[in-house]
Amino acid sequence: MMRSGLKSLLLRATIVLALAGTVVVGLHHHPKAGPRDEEFLAQPDELDREFEMLAQPEFRVIPLQEATKLATDRFRGRLIAARLRPPTPEERARGVELVHELRLLTRRRDVLMIRLDARTGAFLEVRGSGMTEARRRNEDHE
Repeated sequence: MMRSGLKSLLLRATIVLALAGTVVVGLHHHPKAGPRDEEFLAQPDELDREFEMLAQPEFRVIPLQEATKLATDRFRGRLIAARLRPPTPEERARGVELVHELRLLTRRRDVLMIRLDARTGAFLEVRGSGMTEARRRNEDHE
C-alpha cells in the first residue's frame, strides 16, 4: 500500500516537472512576442558615443509619458516596453539624434513596435501584426 502511494507521488512529481519544463521552453520566444532587432545591437563603447549628447544641458528629450501618449493617441494598446535607442543610419540621415522605441500590446495580443523621434515626437516607424486594427480613428478616443 505504501509502495503504490510513493509510486503515485513520484509519477505526479515527474509530470509536474515535465510540464514546468514545457512552459519554460514555450515562454522563451512566443510567436507574437514582437519584432526582433538584433541588427541594431551595439557594443558598449559605441553606446557611449551614441548617447553622449544626453550629457549636454541643452539636449532635451520628450518625457516617456509624453511619447507614450503620442503612441496611444494613434494606436489602441497598452505600453509593455520602452527604451531610448540610437537612430538607424537612415533616421540619422534625416536629422534624428535619439529615438524612443515603444512596444504596445494590442487588444488582439499583437505587439506593435513604434519608433518616435525622442526630441520632436515625430513618428519614424510603426511595425507589427494588427497595426491596421489597432489604428485609432478621429472619433475613437478612450
